[in-house]
Amino acid sequence: MRRLNVGLLAFLLSLSMLSYAQDTVESTSQDNTEIAPESNDQVTTESAEPATVKQPAGPVKTIQTAIVKLNQLTTVATYSPQPVGQLIQTEVAPLFDFDHIANEVLLVSNIQLGQEEQAYFATKIKQNIVASLLSRLTQTRSTSFQFISARPMIGGTIAVKLKVNGYYSYGMFIDLVFHQTVDQQWKIADIVLNNDSLINYYQKMVLIKLRRYGVYGMLGRL
Repeated sequence: MRRLNVGLLAFLLSLSMLSYAQDTVESTSQDNTEIAPESNDQVTTESAEPATVKQPAGPVKTIQTAIVKLNQLTTVATYSPQPVGQLIQTEVAPLFDFDHIANEVLLVSNIQLGQEEQAYFATKIKQNIVASLLSRLTQTRSTSFQFISARPMIGGTIAVKLKVNGYYSYGMFIDLVFHQTVDQQWKIADIVLNNDSLINYYQKMVLIKLRRYGVYGMLGRL
């Protein structure tokens, strides 16, 4: 199975390079296309071309983009901490599927929230994750993310292992779990660190607060 994963990774990376080359060729070809002049004797009416529908990025491109944005974020945090919060909101937060994370967290609680409460819960989860990321990046300097491996998982998800340089002398490893949303986009659905996932962490937190404060008390104390 490990050989299969290594082979899959090499295949995915080669596909990404091929895709980039094809995009470049197609772009150049379109720029060099000349429009034939109309004849004075005959006027040809051309039908309008259908609008091009932008296809969602595949998993390889999404993973590459995520790593680039994370490294850009750590560079800004090192040299200019002030705009980090805005950069997280505009560049990093869209990489996550916060609605999915919120739904997974609530699975262990056996409670049914209304539409407004569900939206509020997802927003609080997002705010907590963003605040935690901002705190970690501003406390540590010279942080960088290095791609290690990618492997398919049960359910069609992809686990991407990254080495986080800058926390310890030997580095730290995390897994970003990507899944495909209903609109065919690949987003981060979970983060695993030291065999404990982000979803598991919030599940434990929610259960503790539910027992102590009830549903609305839990929502107010996230």
